[in-house]
Amino acid sequence: MKTKPKIPTLFWILLFLISGCQKEELSNDSVLNESLLQVNAEKAALSHTKQYSGEIANSWFSLLSDLCKDTPYFPPQAARLFAYSGMSLYESVVPGMPSYQSMYTYLTGNVIEVGKKKDYYWPASANAAMARLATRLLSDYPQPVNLQAITDLESSFNTEFLASISAEQLANSQQFGREVADAIYEWSTTDGTFLPCDPYVPTGEPGSWVPTPPDYYPAAGVCQGDLRTFVPGIFDYAMPPAPPTYSEDPASDFYKMNEEVYLISQNISSEDVVLSHAWEDIFFTNYNVPSHMIKLTTKIARDEGISLENGALLYAQEGLAMFDAIIVAIGSKYEYSLIRPVTYIEDVLGHVGWVGVYPAPQHPSYPAVAPSAAGSIVEILEQNFGTSYHFVDDIQEDIYGTWTYDSFDDLLKDIGRSRTHSGINYQFSVDAGITLGRKVGEKVSSLPFKK
Repeated sequence: MKTKPKIPTLFWILLFLISGCQKEELSNDSVLNESLLQVNAEKAALSHTKQYSGEIANSWFSLLSDLCKDTPYFPPQAARLFAYSGMSLYESVVPGMPSYQSMYTYLTGNVIEVGKKKDYYWPASANAAMARLATRLLSDYPQPVNLQAITDLESSFNTEFLASISAEQLANSQQFGREVADAIYEWSTTDGTFLPCDPYVPTGEPGSWVPTPPDYYPAAGVCQGDLRTFVPGIFDYAMPPAPPTYSEDPASDFYKMNEEVYLISQNISSEDVVLSHAWEDIFFTNYNVPSHMIKLTTKIARDEGISLENGALLYAQEGLAMFDAIIVAIGSKYEYSLIRPVTYIEDVLGHVGWVGVYPAPQHPSYPAVAPSAAGSIVEILEQNFGTSYHFVDDIQEDIYGTWTYDSFDDLLKDIGRSRTHSGINYQFSVDAGITLGRKVGEKVSSLPFKK
């Protein structure tokens, strides 16, 4: 009988040890591969805009709002600044947003080249773009502005960036951001803002606008409605229908609407006086309506801790919507040229010398501009944060106190109330403005920011 040769015990021990070592090596290789994959994934994620805090965006739009308060800018000037700044911010970081596309390309057909092999740091690109665009655009306005504040904020962020990125990466990111801003700025110069504008001549028809007391200034913003909008066809889409028919018959709706404005002025509460002044455009004291709404957005964005990706989208949409809403509103004003309440109350109701909380602006009454601008922003805010959002408006707390709201629509109603109770406008003008603004905001939100 044959017997199997005996294998020494030492052999089995060695085989076990070798096998164990191989398994350990395989296990170590697996762990190493997983680690490398994780590192590579993290490196790839760093190039995504959404990985970064939105504070860079919030800080810049907060500063721009402050500049609009401290410089005698009119609301259309402020809205224009926010619109092109929002576009610069968005375009400077959208290459790091894989689900989104360039709106500059979509709206103009032009392309901003991106060095895809370069390692961009998107907060630095945004910082450079915002500083460059604001400096160039504001330098075109006739009012002197504190450009040093722009330089200081940019430098502060650059110093902060160098603690975590190389000088080369910062330089590459800055170059791209400035190229974006230059492209957006050149685009801004073709919107018609600085074209000559003939003075408005009142039509003289019954119920048409005429200069108002106390100074009887000529009409302002006559050609604002002729500017190029961001959204093609938005004027036809959002322009309100004709206002109620003018009449001096005491039984008519128009007569009663003016009586309502007068009666409100005779019984206005101290709270409504404060509300009216809080939303009044007062140079060097108040945030005008566009800058107030943007400042409020920065507060909400900070409270929510939104990312740079979401911030870029939010500020871009708000800027485009507000700019277009103001264009449609002012263009509609001169299309309809409706009388201001003060003129009717004095000339028809016979209350000579009547004054509201403050004088009426230098343009026709229908539709109201402030609710149009604010309505466009509210539509964007609701789509981002919901219709039942609780917040406090403490933007001008040191002067007027605070207002607490359970929805953005409640804020919008207060802005409208500031116009009717101050005596400068009709309820139907406010309602038309709100509808106009919301329609523009809705249209901007539907633009294909996402691919």
